Parts: sequence; structure tokens; C-alpha cells
Amino acid sequence: MSFKNVPIPAAAEAAGMTKLVFADDFDSYDTIDMSGEGKPGYLWYADRPYSNPTLTKEDLVIHDSVVTIQPERAGAAVGLPTYSRKGQTGFVYNKGYAEARMRFKVTDIGEVKHGQIPAFWALGVDDVAGRHWNHIGELDILEAVRAHQIGNAVIYTGTLHDHNRLESPETRLCTNTINATGYQDQFDVLDDDWHTYAALWDENYVAWYLDNKLMHSARYADGEMPEYFYRDDPTPLPKAEDVWPDYGRPAWPGAHTIMNTDQMVLFVSGHRDWPVDVDWVRVWQK
Repeated sequence: MSFKNVPIPAAAEAAGMTKLVFADDFDSYDTIDMSGEGKPGYLWYADRPYSNPTLTKEDLVIHDSVVTIQPERAGAAVGLPTYSRKGQTGFVYNKGYAEARMRFKVTDIGEVKHGQIPAFWALGVDDVAGRHWNHIGELDILEAVRAHQIGNAVIYTGTLHDHNRLESPETRLCTNTINATGYQDQFDVLDDDWHTYAALWDENYVAWYLDNKLMHSARYADGEMPEYFYRDDPTPLPKAEDVWPDYGRPAWPGAHTIMNTDQMVLFVSGHRDWPVDVDWVRVWQK
């Protein structure tokens, strides 16, 4: 289809991100390199990193402009990437407004591991490409997880990671900015309907949106401790390690600034035991 008349999301427009640089409505397999050879010129690639098997047309079913991601040969749910590790080619981006319209079941789902959840996320290309790295970013725009605190309901979370082997050699993780509603003992419970998940990534700043509503945000800068915010409340939230002393990761001044320069690969992810439907994916930049 033509994307000339696609409406610019309000948050993207306010940030000056009005150029549509990536868009797929999943009208056919033509935008996916199903050969597994990593040929240039595609939006998505069936060959996946971390020794995962190449996706097949049985793993990616397209019907009525919706792709269902349900890999039969399931490893970690890295799903469908925009970059080919084999061909070292594909779409990567630095800063922008990434959004996807997705749905998945939230009932009748058995026990699943964390790596088997519906997700829309981005990871530094050096890791995806299998190159040596000491510092990369990760932006989880959506991770659908079960909350045991509220009867195993499926909740929305958005997370920012700083994988730094030099600063944090034991865990390789900096502050886990998991959905700020967790700080408030509130949870955004999801249903089986379609929802739009998005993240605005700009210099020293990331904000997460659910159905165009601001959910939470993070600010970071060189020489400063990162700060996290709930909805549009200007008061910074407590540090994660103060709220979850047995879980929080220690931050350090300048944490997450790798995001200012890192090139990221996008993924839409589902699992054999928890498939996900994706209607479209779009990325806007300045």
C-alpha cells in the first residue's frame, strides 16, 4: 500500500519526527527474506541471531494483512528481525518513534519463560550481528508479562537496559527501567484486543506510549544519574534498587547514554506457545 497518507502520531510530530523511514503492513511475504540467506533489500529477515533456526512460512503466517508469529522450532523468542546476521544487512535506526499495532491472547496461556513472551523491541546491532562488543543498549517497547501479584494477569511493560560489560561485569546490566507503574503498585492489564505500542527515542530521552497515551519515560545524560518518570508527573521516581532491594540494578552516572549513538535492530516477537499478531510496524525520524 501507499504510506503517503499515514497519520503522524502526535508525540512523534511534537518531537519533529515526521519522516516515515520504515513501514510494513504485512500485505505479503515480499518484504521478508524468507530464503534465510540474508539478501539485501528486505524489511525483515528470517535468519535469526543466537543460533536460532531460520523462520519458515509455517512460523510466519500472513493473512488479511496481518502476520502471525508462532515459530514451531522455538528457542528464545527473538521473532522477526529487521537485520540479517548472515548477510550483515537490513534496517537499523538511531533515535526515532517506533510503533506497532499488535494483539495476542492473555487467557488460556500456560507457564511460559521470559524469553517466550510477545514483544516489540530493539537491540544494538553489534550484538545481533555477532560482533564483539563491550557496551550496547536495549529498548523494550513492549514486553507482555504475567504479574503474579494480580492473579497472573498479562500486563504491559516497557524497559530500557544498558548492557555494559566494563561497568557491570557481573550482570552486564544497568538500571532496569521496567514499566514505571510497578513503582506505583499499579499495573496496566492487557486484553485480547489490538493495541498500539510505541517508544519515542531522542537524545538523552525515551518515552513509552500505549495507544498513544504516555505511560512513563526516562532521562539520562553524561555525568548524571538516570531519572525515571510516571505518566506526565514531573517528579522523578525512586531508584529501582530502593524500591526492589532484591531485584534493582545499580545505576551509575551516564547510564543509558550509549543509546545516543547506538544503532538498533527492531524485532517483533512471538513464541510457539504464545503467538502474536502484528498488523503493521512503522518508524518515524526527524
